[in-house]
Amino acid sequence: MGMTWLAEAALDVSSLDATKWLQDVRPHVLEFFADGVYGRLPPKPAKLAFELVEKGEAFDGLAYRRQYVVHAADTRGGIDFSVLVYLPMGREKTSIPAFVYPNFCGNWTLVDDPQVLPYKGFQYPGGRQYGRGSRPDRVCLKEILRRGYAFATFCFNEVYPDDVKRDTAAESVWRIFDPADLPEEKLAHPAWTWGAMRVRDLLERLPEIAQDKVAIVGQSRMGKNAINTGVLDPRFALTCANCGGTKSLRHLPNLMYPQWFSKRLTKYVQTNQTGLSVEELERRAARFPRPPFDQSAYIACIAPRAMVISQATGDTFSRPEGSRALLDEADPVFRLFGKTIGWHLKEGKHSITHEDWRWFMDYAEKQLGW
Repeated sequence: MGMTWLAEAALDVSSLDATKWLQDVRPHVLEFFADGVYGRLPPKPAKLAFELVEKGEAFDGLAYRRQYVVHAADTRGGIDFSVLVYLPMGREKTSIPAFVYPNFCGNWTLVDDPQVLPYKGFQYPGGRQYGRGSRPDRVCLKEILRRGYAFATFCFNEVYPDDVKRDTAAESVWRIFDPADLPEEKLAHPAWTWGAMRVRDLLERLPEIAQDKVAIVGQSRMGKNAINTGVLDPRFALTCANCGGTKSLRHLPNLMYPQWFSKRLTKYVQTNQTGLSVEELERRAARFPRPPFDQSAYIACIAPRAMVISQATGDTFSRPEGSRALLDEADPVFRLFGKTIGWHLKEGKHSITHEDWRWFMDYAEKQLGW
């Protein structure tokens, strides 16, 4: 099966084996995406601490709740962000699989738990505030816990505020490091991935967690980021990209969100709108050269670990037909390792729903033995 994500020539998977992919192709894909798409990671901080600020039972004995503040510091100061963790009761210790989910609007918005602390000083970019338990449609938390999974969440805006109207790098994690130690471009996606990696550091310190059974989940822009995190941190055994992250680079609205993508990507695509048809996007992209690798090659870099994609029939932002095409291009690499990419298509619009979470859990149990 030919692959279309190399510009010079299609790559026939029959010419590769797992070793050649890992040694001869994957490093070039990683370098292209670090240098010209999502950007390079901030360093691991010189000082990193996890402060347990609250704990207790939740949901009438269904779970244990723990709330942490991550304290990270380096030569130019520090940054704090909050992490909410739920652990199901009744599971054997050291055997609990876990989902990590970066949320959009604050930990307290996901669930109507009166003990969840609003993070002091947090304000959603643009000034909008969201109430406690105002976004329960995004996570079926009690069902996740009943099925024996731990759940950890943090608001990615606490790590890098996602204000599309201005550059907020100076207010983000990037500010704590010596500029001499940093890449030229201080972008949002590597900062958000840095945050997810610090949450993974926290989970490593929890003896209840099965360290080989931790998944990263992301919706929309966080779908892109889940893939970025899954590629760059091998401690995540499963990457779940939901309605995002599975679009050709040629279809990205890169001028609309310059803090998300490297300026070098403008060599290949210059689009300041989203929701356009594939035909229109291809017409606009026709005057630009194709990038050396497409998003399908980056998805393939998750192998040999597991990857699942969930899409919606009415999603005009991350169109399912384009998503499926990239899956078909990336899947032969997974097959080199005896794996396949999971695929789920639901009715509805651009969203993450309880149906998606049920499918993530079903996949983890039936395909991975969690």
